[in-house]
Order: sequence, then structure tokens, then C-alpha cells
Amino acid sequence: MFVSVSATADYDLSAETFLLLMIEPRLQGETHHVLRESLRTSPVQFAHLDTDGCGNLFRRFLAPRGFFCFDFSAVVETQENAPLSANARETLPQNLPADVLPFTLPSRYCASDKLTAFVGSEFGTRTTGAAKVNAIADWVNTKIRYEYNTTDATTGADEVLIKRAGVCRDFAHLVVSLCRAASVPARYVSGYCAHLEYPDFHAWAQVYLDGAWHNVDATSPNTRRALVPIAHGRDAADVSLLTLWNPARVREQSVTVREISRSEANDDADNETESPATL
Repeated sequence: MFVSVSATADYDLSAETFLLLMIEPRLQGETHHVLRESLRTSPVQFAHLDTDGCGNLFRRFLAPRGFFCFDFSAVVETQENAPLSANARETLPQNLPADVLPFTLPSRYCASDKLTAFVGSEFGTRTTGAAKVNAIADWVNTKIRYEYNTTDATTGADEVLIKRAGVCRDFAHLVVSLCRAASVPARYVSGYCAHLEYPDFHAWAQVYLDGAWHNVDATSPNTRRALVPIAHGRDAADVSLLTLWNPARVREQSVTVREISRSEANDDADNETESPATL
């Protein structure tokens, strides 16, 4: 399937500011391929494309005081997101790959060590693998309200459990934390999702079962058709969409994600004049 994504935002910077922008999916991912992309920003003094330790793409900018904006668009070919197989099994911890082990441990927003007793009492110890993960996702979907202005950028998963409300970031943090507390490796993913009720950047969890990572999005009782990851990490602190070294005010932000046909994707290619990731 093919997906068209776009993201734009305008900011007022209080001073000359170094910033990191992480809104571009890697060109070749595990389940997607970026056919074309374009990134424009307002004039900056310095710009550099880089990758972090997980292979996530990000941009370094030094922007002058005042107005700063970005405009990103891409056409992506992606596999349709599939529900977690009921037969997916856990990997014994001693057999986990080295790059998976960090996702078994507590992190800044996912204090899984605080939730071990809750997981034991709520989900028991008999279920394993996909059954355990699906039970956790179903619980989060039914027990946590999707509600704006209940949490903020400092809210951790243990607080979400108490508040019983939050946005996609909070749902993902809670799923990640509960899975880690249940001995299932889990990581946080930022990305683009088609058919959101209120289009925006999205967040979900991925769990490691049967030697691979699988999407788990507890914000919906149904499987999301199209999920295009931007970046993954231990939690949101690792994959912030925009990190600034000075205060800034958001003027406006817009995200659009839509499924398109193969012919639409080809038409876009015929009309494409910008090279990938143009600044």
C-alpha cells in the first residue's frame, strides 16, 4: 500500500537556537520504503543530516532568533499493518539479541520496575507471548481514556496508570512499561498513522516476539491499517520530534496522512521536481 504524509510547523524562537528535528522515516525500514521525500525549512545557519544509535534519522540545525518553520512531505510504500499473531512466542532473556536487551529495562518515562506487582495481580503469570501482550493492550484500551490536557511532557507511565487518561504518547508508554514488567521486550515508536480522528504525529509500542518487532497500538480496539515509523527508542525522550536548546513558541502545526493508490504515487513521481530531503 502507498501512503502520502506531510508535516508542517511554525515556531517563534526566543534566541539563536540549536535544535534537533526528527520527523523523517528512515528511507528503508523493516516494513516500509520511502519513495520520495522533501524537507524545506526557513533559512538556517547550519544544517546536517545524522543518525542516532538506533539508526533513526534526525537533522541538526542552528536557527536564528525569530521565525523558524519546516515543511516535510513524503510518499511511502508500506506493508499493511497486521494484528499480532496469536502464536507469537516470547524469547528467553538469555537468548535475546544484544540490541534488544535495553528494551527490557526501566527508562525515563517507562518505570516498569514500579509496575511489576500490578502486572502480576492484573494479568497473572500463566499467559505468555501474544496472549499476554494482547491482554495488556486490551486492558489499556478499555481502562485508559483518550483525553487531552490530562498529561504533559513530564508524565510517566506510572502516573498515567493513576490518572487513567492520556494521549497516544501515554498509551504507548503504559503498554511499553507493562510489557517490560511482564518480561516482554518493548520499545516506543513515533510515526505517522493513517485515519486518525484528529490527524497528528502518532505514537505506539512495539514488542519483541518470535525474533521480530510487532506493532501494538492500544489507542484503538482495531488494528491500524497504516503505521509508518519515524523513530524508535526506550521512550519518548529518545525520539522527540523537536528538541530545542532555547525556549520557543509554537505558532501552528499540521500533519496529514492519507492512503493513496499506486497510480497517485506514480503521478506524484512524474510531477516530482525536488530531490530527496531538500533543504
